[in-house]
Amino acid sequence: MKARLCLLAILFLASVFCAPLLAQENSSAQENSSPAKKRDWSFSAQGKFGTRLAAYKEIVWAKRKFDDERYKLSELIYEVMPAFYTGLDLSVSYKRFSLSFLNKLFFSGKTGTLKDSDWRNDDFCSNGDTFTKTDYSEHSLYLSDKYAVLAGYDLELQADFKFHPTRFLTLAPLISVNAQWMTFSAQDGTGWYGNYDKNARRIMPSSNVFSRIVYSFDGQKVLDYDVYNFFLWTGIRADFSIRSWLNISLSTEISPVSFFMDFDKHLTNERDFKENALSLCYAFRQTVKAEFKIKENFSICQTCVFVMSGESEGAMYYKKSTEEDYTRLLNNTGGGQIIYLDLELSAKFSW
Repeated sequence: MKARLCLLAILFLASVFCAPLLAQENSSAQENSSPAKKRDWSFSAQGKFGTRLAAYKEIVWAKRKFDDERYKLSELIYEVMPAFYTGLDLSVSYKRFSLSFLNKLFFSGKTGTLKDSDWRNDDFCSNGDTFTKTDYSEHSLYLSDKYAVLAGYDLELQADFKFHPTRFLTLAPLISVNAQWMTFSAQDGTGWYGNYDKNARRIMPSSNVFSRIVYSFDGQKVLDYDVYNFFLWTGIRADFSIRSWLNISLSTEISPVSFFMDFDKHLTNERDFKENALSLCYAFRQTVKAEFKIKENFSICQTCVFVMSGESEGAMYYKKSTEEDYTRLLNNTGGGQIIYLDLELSAKFSW
């Protein structure tokens, strides 16, 4: 995994140095040629390859028995290091208005680590101990292959309208609808579980090496997890024409309305969970893009996208794996959080 990350970093850094050299080499010829006539309609297609470094959180909340205060009962962190994707972005523009279809398709394969934590002492203590981590386990995480090579998507329909305050600056308010899905599986690994102390009437910490139980999950499939995120992005993009061959774009967006839904199948104890939550002012996205113009109709692009959401909270449902219908858990709520960084290289063709 470290080797793949190093190789990707080398390729990305190499493109940082090579793309400007190629662009500058062709810039003189383009500047000396007669300027192209502007057209009302324009089209572009952009093939891309990239990687996502991410943390997907699945969270369960409960109420303390002695005062009904909300506390975190369980947290699963799906560490994606990394997930590889490809895609083809299509865009059509008429004068100052543009409509784009953006997509990323993720490949299945080993991707990182699942970290599962529980705080279960509220069931045993009368003093409301919700701070002692009683259970902890780590498992190998995979982007699931149950749909062959496809393990996720990131689909987006985006519209923007451009303004030109100066020759070197373009501003574009934008709005988009974004649907994301990822499917994970976890297997193998080790669990550390605190023992129950009868005298203290509580479960000891999972970090206590003298009292904990260590359990091996080798050879076992532990969990299947599907997570869906839906965002309504709105914001503004600024395009800076640095040189005739270089354009830098910065965009800042928020998602005023977002929807989260997941399906969690615990395979070791045959329990299935579902959570969904509708949230307001839920997520932030920052995008930086450098476009190096190699030919009149061909560019090489480097893009970095950072997304961070808040912790959503909503209804939680449960069923046994042998049952068909879910039952809502009235004393628990569930939700999640997503934080990721996308790094990608792409080739853009315009006409």
